[in-house]
Amino acid sequence: MKVNWQRFEPDDLIPVSSYLKNRKLRKYFNRETAAGIIALGELLNGIQLPANTPFYYATGLVEFEEYGLPKIVSASLDDNGHFSDRLFVERSIPRISPLTSFKVLQNMTLAFLSIEHELTGDNAVVYVSASSLLQYMLTAPTEGDILIGAGKVFRDGRTESGFALLTKEEAIQTPFLNSNDKAIDIFRQWALEKV
Repeated sequence: MKVNWQRFEPDDLIPVSSYLKNRKLRKYFNRETAAGIIALGELLNGIQLPANTPFYYATGLVEFEEYGLPKIVSASLDDNGHFSDRLFVERSIPRISPLTSFKVLQNMTLAFLSIEHELTGDNAVVYVSASSLLQYMLTAPTEGDILIGAGKVFRDGRTESGFALLTKEEAIQTPFLNSNDKAIDIFRQWALEKV
């Protein structure tokens, strides 16, 4: 098993550009995606995985970045302070940057990582749970290496990202298989065990 876990503090700039083949994609990234690009880049360290390597990624709500949502909501309120569908369409939607959609969709981190590393094999986004991520990986259509990852942006802006390249046999041996922990906890723990 090969593991990498990264943590970025709220004020840290995430230096993703040096890990990208196509730097123009950077404008579409939120903090979770940027941290994921670095953590996976360091895990693979120049290794090109076979394109059909299964890749499963766990994510959750982005608690820190608001993407201008308070302005969108206030522009949607009528004179009585009630939400108006009409005002949402007329005033709010035009204020939403087209780039925002790439930052709020939960599958975008997996998509950008797959594009960057040319991974086309079986892949899926799993929501939050460590046991769900591991259970999902156990259904992968391979007996070889499987790539799993997780990311989390906390309310204070702290961002964590972790990845592992492992086999089903290695996943079965982990205590996280039946835990209630969040998926990011797997990678933090595995990284600390290696220190």
